[in-house]
Amino acid sequence: MPEHQNMPGTVQLSFAKDFQHVQLVHDTVMGGRSSGAVQPLDDDAALRFSGQLSLANNGGFASVRFNLAEPLAPLNYQRILLQLAADGRRYQLRLKTPFIPTGVAYVAEFDSQQSNRHYEFRPADFEGRFRGRPVRGLPPLRFADIDQLSIMLADRTSGDFEILLYSIEFSALQSI
Repeated sequence: MPEHQNMPGTVQLSFAKDFQHVQLVHDTVMGGRSSGAVQPLDDDAALRFSGQLSLANNGGFASVRFNLAEPLAPLNYQRILLQLAADGRRYQLRLKTPFIPTGVAYVAEFDSQQSNRHYEFRPADFEGRFRGRPVRGLPPLRFADIDQLSIMLADRTSGDFEILLYSIEFSALQSI
């Protein structure tokens, strides 16, 4: 997997180029009717994740999942910068590691803006969740352990959505 080193201890990954597997996961797995698709932009600078969120049939979420092709370098990452432009809706950044149960994720919510900007996250910004409910007793989140991340829309508002995903950057303080 190409890793773009901006400065020592920083790994930047492009959503359009640096992930092994991209998968859509919508509420249709439970009978819902939300829909969405992922398309690269013409210049390969970003991925467009767009569709329609539906609350019909107890639905209400749409997501795109990214698997890392290779593990992150074993550094003490203390910050994530997520670069995107969206539609003003409230999205979730969801992180998974091999040390948590299946179906559980570390989740941080953020209110998107239409302009292309960076959203900053620290480990303390995330909480464990399973199907929208808090989960306690998980191991502390270490960004170096992440093997999968996803962007989810579950804001309980039906209608069209669109988010342009450019990059995600992991910044470290030191080796671990």
